[in-house]
Amino acid sequence: MTRVARFVVFMAIAVVAMAACGSSSTGDAVNPTSEAGSAAVSSAVIDPDSCAGVLTPIEGDLKLFTDSLTSTVNTSKPQIKSMCSAMYDTSLPGSEFLSVLLIRLESDDAAVEHYELMKSPYTETGAEISEINNADDNLIDQISALIDSNGVGQITVMRQRSWIVSVTTGPSMAESLWNAGDLESIALGVLDRVK
Repeated sequence: MTRVARFVVFMAIAVVAMAACGSSSTGDAVNPTSEAGSAAVSSAVIDPDSCAGVLTPIEGDLKLFTDSLTSTVNTSKPQIKSMCSAMYDTSLPGSEFLSVLLIRLESDDAAVEHYELMKSPYTETGAEISEINNADDNLIDQISALIDSNGVGQITVMRQRSWIVSVTTGPSMAESLWNAGDLESIALGVLDRVK
């Protein structure tokens, strides 16, 4: 699967990922991250238009790609103020990847609505999911879904105030360099830096 195809699958999963929330979890600790996860977590300032600073540049076969998606979605979704992606990818079909989608919406209410839209497909598909819903403005809503299908392993989507971040890995959880705790740590790190 090419980088473009992976991104298209990632975008489709991001929409579906938020819809499969059936179970509920509260306050589970973040799993320890792998070496790959620790290397990915960045402390750089984030540019929400380009995703610069979302992930740490790494050496080796995986390359870091970032793209601004704001102009692509802003015409049809004016409530989206910025949207970008950052991805580790080899550009080789069937190889491991990690993708981050960062969205800033015009208001907390618009972000809640968009988050609900993103999670609805997962609740309908019967995917293995976990969800944390928080009503407090400063807490984080979160859904994680184990997909392990069509080149995608797992997705974690979080919302805090007007921000949504989605982290996806593949081609499957068994073949991924990153574990579920890595996805959560990366998403939390991004949300912490865009506040």
